[in-house]
Amino acid sequence: MREAPASPHLEDGAAAISIEIDGQTFHLHPGVTSGAPEVEASTGGRFQLHPWSFDSHLRALGVHAWLDGAGMTFDADGFASDVLRGSGVPESLFTELTPLALWWALGGAREPSLGTLPEGWVQAGDVRARLRPWTFSERARVAEESLTLEPDGTRELHLERYLRAMLAVSVVEIVPAVPMDTLDGASTTALLEAVVAINTGDERNEDQTLRTPGTQARVLAEVTLKLCRALGWTPSQVWATPAAEVDRLLAMLRLTEAHAPAPAPKRRTPRLSDFPDAVVIQVEDD
Repeated sequence: MREAPASPHLEDGAAAISIEIDGQTFHLHPGVTSGAPEVEASTGGRFQLHPWSFDSHLRALGVHAWLDGAGMTFDADGFASDVLRGSGVPESLFTELTPLALWWALGGAREPSLGTLPEGWVQAGDVRARLRPWTFSERARVAEESLTLEPDGTRELHLERYLRAMLAVSVVEIVPAVPMDTLDGASTTALLEAVVAINTGDERNEDQTLRTPGTQARVLAEVTLKLCRALGWTPSQVWATPAAEVDRLLAMLRLTEAHAPAPAPKRRTPRLSDFPDAVVIQVEDD
């Protein structure tokens, strides 16, 4: 989606601006009663673009995005329709204004804040947030709590509930300190992208290998687990180590394993009959 530099909030008395998105040109005029712009449709009518909120964004994602066998599917047209409907735009103009609606929901052409942030912090629209990845148990709990039972007996992931819980777990702090549900759509989008990124990590070739059954996947898993147990590393640390270093580590492990002392025999708990002054009575059948 290509767009010309513009501000999503036009000052009173400012001239109209034109932006180009996906090859379409849209004309925005300053709002009569607020700084929110009005879009000029092909019919000549103008419609003020209402603010797109945190709740609106997550609710629309819950309706228009879902998981299937191919991964995540996103109905962009349906999402844009919700944005336009919230601004009172006639349904007959939805197709024409869909690119602009997506642009508006994502914050327009808002200029990103510049500057270096401390480790663990991200800029998310108007706010800065300190994030942490969720743990395996937290993710499992949220996934279980986000499943809904369908009439046919299947269980389906409630995406809105899942995303809200993930944000609640991973967002440690917001500056300025505002309730998360007061964020606008642009800040919500940036925050959600950052949280998803920190919780999924970068896709590696090794991840793809492990998902493919076969000898290569088995060997990779065995070597990775062996080094993780021996060194207390994570799989990512093993995979990022130069191949020559991995070879050296494996050679040292094989050497130490080959000369490791045999395990001491397990000591048996003494029985009463083992004591020297014990009287043993043996009972036999006739």
